[in-house]
Order: sequence, then C-alpha cells, then structure tokens
Amino acid sequence: MFNFRKSAALALASVVAASMVVSASAASTSKNLSSNFTLVNLVDGVNNGEIQYVKDNGSQWIAPQTFKLNTLGDQIIKRQYDPNDGNLSAGSGSVVVSTDGPVGAVVQIQARNGQVATSGAYIGVSQGAATANVPLVAKNGGSASGTANSQIIMQNASSGNTTIHLELFALATGASAFTKDFANVLPNQSVEFDLQSDAGSLADGFYSASVSAGAGGQVAVVSNFFTGANAMQTFNAFTNSGTKWFLPLVTSRLPNSLSGPVTIQNVSGGSIPAGQIHLDCIEDPSSLANPHKPNINLTNPAAISNGGSVAFNPVTDSTNWPDGWVGSCKVTSTANVVAFVQLRFVTGDRAGAYEGILGTSTAKVVVIPLIAKQLSNGFASAVTIQNLSESQPNHVTLSYKGSIDGSNPPNTGPCTTSFATDIPANGSFIQNHRVADGVPNSVPQIAKGCVGSLTVTGNQPVNAFVQLDFLGVPAGDTFMAHDAFTVNAASD
Repeated sequence: MFNFRKSAALALASVVAASMVVSASAASTSKNLSSNFTLVNLVDGVNNGEIQYVKDNGSQWIAPQTFKLNTLGDQIIKRQYDPNDGNLSAGSGSVVVSTDGPVGAVVQIQARNGQVATSGAYIGVSQGAATANVPLVAKNGGSASGTANSQIIMQNASSGNTTIHLELFALATGASAFTKDFANVLPNQSVEFDLQSDAGSLADGFYSASVSAGAGGQVAVVSNFFTGANAMQTFNAFTNSGTKWFLPLVTSRLPNSLSGPVTIQNVSGGSIPAGQIHLDCIEDPSSLANPHKPNINLTNPAAISNGGSVAFNPVTDSTNWPDGWVGSCKVTSTANVVAFVQLRFVTGDRAGAYEGILGTSTAKVVVIPLIAKQLSNGFASAVTIQNLSESQPNHVTLSYKGSIDGSNPPNTGPCTTSFATDIPANGSFIQNHRVADGVPNSVPQIAKGCVGSLTVTGNQPVNAFVQLDFLGVPAGDTFMAHDAFTVNAASD
C-alpha cells in the first residue's frame, strides 16, 4: 500500500473538530463527533513533517503545523478537541500530512462532552487511488443491533480539482442502484454522502459502493456504519484487491455476544460464479471452548456480479456458525475481491470494524501507531498479529516504545522494551493490553499506564490489526478497530 516519496502526502479523510455536528438529526447520527489522530514514524531515522488542516469547503482551517520524529516507532498524538493542538473552530474537514519519509496514522472519532459514547477508528491513506470500494453500506437497514445507516466520506487526493463519482450496488446482485457526481472538488477537500438523508428514493436496505475520481484524479475514502442510537463502525474503503485475504479474528456468538460478520465484495470487473469465493476458518488453538469447535468452510451460494457483495453472518446463521466459536479465517477467490470484518457486541452498542489483510504482502515489519495498557481513564488496546506464511512459523521480535509526547505518567514502569516469540504457520498471536498480568494473552513486559507504539519484526511476512476500547464506560460504543502499517514492501 505504501509508496512514499519526498514530501509524501498522507490523507486523513473526515477529521472533525470539537462540537462538530457531523450530520443533521434526520440523517445517520445526531451526535457531535470530535477526533484525534496519532502519527508514527515508519523509517528508522529523522522524519520531518507538516500537518495541513482543510475545512470541508476546501479552505485552510488553521495555519500548518510542523513536527519531527527521530526513530522508527516514534509517535505524536494530535487532539483536535484540545486547544493546545491547534484550537480548531467547530466544523469538519480533512488533514494532509507531508513528510520526508513514510509515516502511519490512526484516526479516532468520538462523541465527547457528556454524550453517550460513540466511537470509531481508521487508518490514514498514504496514497490515493482512481477507485475505492466499500463492501457494505446501509440505508435504514434492519439488523439485530438496530437500524443501520452509513456515511461515505470522500477526499480528493489529487493535486488538481476533480469530479468524484459515487455508485451504489444492490448487495447480492451487483445491479446499479444509485449514482451521484460531486463536481469540482478541490485538492484535499472532503465531501460527505449520508445514505439516510442524501440517497433520495433509494429503497431501504443494504448495498455496496464504489467511489472513483475523474480522469487523472485520485480519491481517499472512509465509511461510517451506524447501528442503533450509539454504535459506529468506521473503516477504510479498499484501493487494492486480490484473490487471497487473511482475517485474523472472527467470532461467533461469544458469551459476551461478540460476533464477526464477514462481507466480501466482487471487484473483479466480471461476475464470480457460485462456489468460487471460499471462506475457510480455523479455531484459535488458545480458545477456551470445551469441547473445541469445528473448522468452518463456506462458499458464496450464488453468482455475484461486479460491485456486489456476499455476507457470512454468524449473528443470524446458527447452521454454519456454532455458538462460542473464535478463530481466524482466510478468503480465497478465483477473481479479485476485497473483504472486511465487523466486530459487533450484539446485546449492546459496542462495535468496530477492520479491513482484511491482503495475502500477497511480503512485508516482514509491521508498526502499530498506538498501544495503551489499562490507562486510568479505561483506555486500552489489543493487537492481533498475523503470520502470513501458510507453511513456515514466524519468529517475531516485538519492540514496544513509550510515547515521546509525555503521555506516560511518571514512575509508570517499563514502557520501552523488546522480546521475541514464535507464531505458527497460518497462525496469529494476541497482545492484550486490556487485561491484568497473568491472564491469557496479557503483556507483563510493559507496565500498566503505558502509552506508545509497537513494532513487530518477523522472519516471515507479517501484519496486524488493533482493537481500542474504553473499559468500564457504562453505556454506548467505546469499541474501535483498525489495521496496522507494514514497512518496506513494494506490494503494500
């Protein structure tokens, strides 16, 4: 995915300021959402950069800010609701980060200031693309977690004005259901489309989407998927595709109600016949299920036209998905597809989503921009590291680095440390910073209260995804998920 150059631009679509009303009360959410983002150095050396804030009308929001990162894994956190981080006026817009070398970014979007919690997270886009695909969107869709609605935020990642074209497809058939053009979008400007309020006569239900730029243009796209009054899943649209994807964590009706529906979109340009998309899932060997559950092997039951999607949903499918199943899955197809996972606590509001990991990656270094271990406000993370080799174990070194912006309280204990472990072929390894030391998957090597980054270096290709959560919050959605960043792999 990364192809950095001198002064490479990292586009962060839909970064919003304090007290911003993201949508009117008739649209997908009435919440006032605020954002922060974390930047992490992906080069082992000094990296100078500049942050530009752009309002949704394309104008400059505040004066550009400069920053400096010294070594691999160094991070800074910019909180748009904090006057010390720019004092942005209420509104919405985008951010562009220009750097000497590669950086990664994760954006958190939250309802703050006494509102019932709503939150989501996504990663910044290092390079725009002519087309971006969204496997699942909704307009007043019915679900076990409440009515589902989507927003699609589209940023012009080009150096000149462009037209952004949006098309929605019927989920199963791929038939075109809605189109809209946004003309003369300025460089770095973002435009928002809310299915609930902006899709006119489009019938209620679930769809997939494709976003494209005019000739020579590029876009960066994220989507917010709302369910009920509080839950939000934020995820990146796909600008790459392939015939093999890894999904490090999928669950089925766990005792805490967590399930992980998988949605796979056909982006091949043609129809994919029935039985040609395979979802093969292996139970996590550390699962506490007793007796252990069987592996799961499913295929698309009908042909899928280009643009359409197939969903494998353990929330409602008790025939193929046993209760209490937890493990990882692999998607293979005879033609190009994309895949993502929703992580939904069905009996509550908490929900997150992450994008599948492309199976052709050759990167042996992955960086997680933000980790936190049981902070005093309840914030904590968990990282699932995936060995992309299907035949060889992966000897990985995990290097934790405490934050350089003073986030760690004094006398916390070790926040910067390294240690090694082995991940079996086709397997994954969890670093759960949410639990106390001694619990399975806990991380006693760093202290409670630590904030920082994590770099994983393997002798086989490796990747990861991250869960972020505010534990102990009594109501709302505090749960977020996002992918990590690979380093020095041309195919990424």
